[in-house]
Amino acid sequence: MIRVKLLPAAIALLIGQGSYVFAQESSEQGALDDYGIEEVVVLGHIFDTELHSLEIQRESNRIVSVVSADGIGKLPDRNAAEAVQRVSGVSIERDQGEGRFVAVRGLPSQWSSSSLNGHRLPSAEEETTSRATAFDFFPSELIERIEVSKALTADQEGDSIGGNVNFVTRTAPEERTLDLSLSGGYADKADGDIKSMSILYGDRSEEGKWGFLANVTGWSRDWATDNYEPRRKGVGIYRLELRDYTGTRDTLGLNIATEYRFDDGGKLFARGLYGTLEDEEIHYKHRLRFDKDRMELQHIHNTLITRMQGFEVGGESFIGADNQLNWSLASYDNEFRYGNTPNKEDHSYFVMRFDQANVGYIGLAEDGLAYNQIDGGYDPAENIPTHLPDHFVMDPAQSNLSWVELYKVYVNEKDKVVVSFDFTSELSSELELKFGMKYRDKERVSEFSDEFYAWDEVNYGSAPVLADFTLSDQPGRSDFLSELDVNYASQFSQSASMSQLEKFWNENRDKFILVSEESALVENGGALGRNFELTESHLAAYGMGTYDFSERATFVAGLRLTQTQTEVDSQVFITDESDNGYLVPFNGQKEYLSILPSVHLKYALTEDSNIRFAVTRTFARPDFGDLNPGGYYAEHDNEFIGGNPDLDPTYSWNLDMMYEYYFNEFGVLSTGVFYKDITDPIFKDVKEGEYNGVSGVDIYSPENGGNAWLRGLEFNLVRRLDFLPGFLSNIGVSANITLMESEMHIPGRDESVPISRQADLLHNFSIYYDDGAFSIRLAQNHKGEYIEEHGASKNGDQYYGAYTSLDMSANYTLSDSLVVFVEALNLTNEPLTYYIGNENRPKQLEYYGVRGQFGFRYSFF
Repeated sequence: MIRVKLLPAAIALLIGQGSYVFAQESSEQGALDDYGIEEVVVLGHIFDTELHSLEIQRESNRIVSVVSADGIGKLPDRNAAEAVQRVSGVSIERDQGEGRFVAVRGLPSQWSSSSLNGHRLPSAEEETTSRATAFDFFPSELIERIEVSKALTADQEGDSIGGNVNFVTRTAPEERTLDLSLSGGYADKADGDIKSMSILYGDRSEEGKWGFLANVTGWSRDWATDNYEPRRKGVGIYRLELRDYTGTRDTLGLNIATEYRFDDGGKLFARGLYGTLEDEEIHYKHRLRFDKDRMELQHIHNTLITRMQGFEVGGESFIGADNQLNWSLASYDNEFRYGNTPNKEDHSYFVMRFDQANVGYIGLAEDGLAYNQIDGGYDPAENIPTHLPDHFVMDPAQSNLSWVELYKVYVNEKDKVVVSFDFTSELSSELELKFGMKYRDKERVSEFSDEFYAWDEVNYGSAPVLADFTLSDQPGRSDFLSELDVNYASQFSQSASMSQLEKFWNENRDKFILVSEESALVENGGALGRNFELTESHLAAYGMGTYDFSERATFVAGLRLTQTQTEVDSQVFITDESDNGYLVPFNGQKEYLSILPSVHLKYALTEDSNIRFAVTRTFARPDFGDLNPGGYYAEHDNEFIGGNPDLDPTYSWNLDMMYEYYFNEFGVLSTGVFYKDITDPIFKDVKEGEYNGVSGVDIYSPENGGNAWLRGLEFNLVRRLDFLPGFLSNIGVSANITLMESEMHIPGRDESVPISRQADLLHNFSIYYDDGAFSIRLAQNHKGEYIEEHGASKNGDQYYGAYTSLDMSANYTLSDSLVVFVEALNLTNEPLTYYIGNENRPKQLEYYGVRGQFGFRYSFF
């Protein structure tokens, strides 16, 4: 920290240059009072950022946490989901090591809401059919600030049991701005490159009325994942999958904003947003089929494309001195699809599989399955052996072409029209009233099929073998799962190139026959669970009042009413007495009114401390996939999954209490408790049964369960250690922890269970140094284990294992215009884990490796 004595003109200059300064009374005033000079504390960049965010949080009338753009830039968090994971009580779900879904207070991500400039976004994702938006397509450079509301007021959308995370995009600056950021790096496991670029340009007219901003950012990174997945019948392992992924992800984001200010303080604005993620993936999967005595090698290639675009126009106007009317009109479109692999017509997740029979597995149980030690077998949980004979290597000459699989997904969700009005009236200096409404017209289209094609041996002779193609080592073979003690790669076959296999398919497609009984299609009922069209409208109205009892106490009370109308068009597959199947159209409808009161009280105990209290009612609409009455059978998991259009929404009464103490310009200490009384939670009911002649099928369908509750305690500390001597006073810490427990009852189970996808423990800890020129931060993030899906018993519960990441970032300011930075992620190479019932019964283990980059940011103005 640097302490200097400055005249007011110098203070203004510093503020204009973007430094954050605090004026305070000095104990050494003396003769300085004669000159009107105060002591000014000039803070470093990290302290500057956090203090600005804390000031917004301190003044808010609701329980909220704020992260500013500068704060996001000080951490190696490259997308919107990752940018919010450091906030107390917030966690994320990951895909290939990158943040994707956001959850608040450990609850399921679909029980929290993520919004952009106050609007919930449509969702589109490859495998999930929930309402949670995947934010891995959205670069963090487009964000001005993040507001995490843990207790909602009536002017916020109420479909958020956990809380709301609102991403506010950048708007027109006050003066000409041109910023450039470039970086490059290395991904260890992929042995590949990372590149990123961001340009921001904005300006304002000479009289200050009209302003604009254009921000474009691109990020390309090579990635790799090593993975094994035991597949089970009961507790026995019938198949061990060894998955070797490599790929390249490209993210592109564009934010354009403009506004015009009127003389009376009102304004008109418009903004547009575009974000896309293209993930090209090559994947080699060795499947050890203990139950079939064969080895399977799948060659997989696909490009996953997520694209979101939207626009908003709106205005703020003043009616007299005490009334304000705000309005906006918006539209958003989110789409997921596969790229043109293996061709434009068949665009899909493309798989070509080769099988080698008569492997001769050893060390299996009498039933031909492998068992972990916890289930009486010999396989350790952390190093499951292959059970292959010594010196076995898959022989390409004996590996016959078995299937070509075209796995097809298309999802498009549109919020065609989102219109809102908010009217605020200051009736007196103590009382403010606010009224408003919001309407959304939504539609969602989901298309799915899983097509299996076999070689036509009757007309074209024997199927090709792997040796008929040019072979080489797969990209990640040499160090596949090197973190473990089993040398899996030594028994891998060489593989063919995907380009050669795709060329073969495209040239010989007419020599393959669709095997409908193995495929999941609409016509055989296997794909109905993910083929539907849904329309939905949301109409909400609210009223709320803010009353200042005194300078210390503020009371906010409101009521929000939300009408939801949902209609889903699908089909149901019916089997008659002769086992002949046919499709019947189905139209499901649901309409309900959600009554959502809220009360907030903020009381300032002292100038530096607040007590906050809130009672709110919120809800969560059923997931889209759960509302679809159709069903589909997943052969690879031996599961049938169906829907239920009669599901009721889940409601929650929420009680929140928090104490905050602010260390002037040095940080904040807060602690709080919360409780949620939840009605009609939705769970996946699972029963073992038969589907299309296959026995032992796990049949899943969503149902409303009994009541549930969640309670928790959170603690947060942000503190610069200014009391330390010399350079040590530039050290700061940021720590938060959230402890939770929950309970719900599932019919058919005697014991109570935790809410699905609810973690019991979240915590973050970071320590940093910032002297104004140089800053460095080491940040740890932890999310405890949770049940992803409930089974028929405790041993059948499927868990997402605990995850702890360690990241580092550093910045050095070379001049007023130039900053260099370095970032390193996943320093401990933390694995993602899933298990069934007990961590000694693994379901999935996945490693991503360490990655990092170096770059600079330059401001031209």
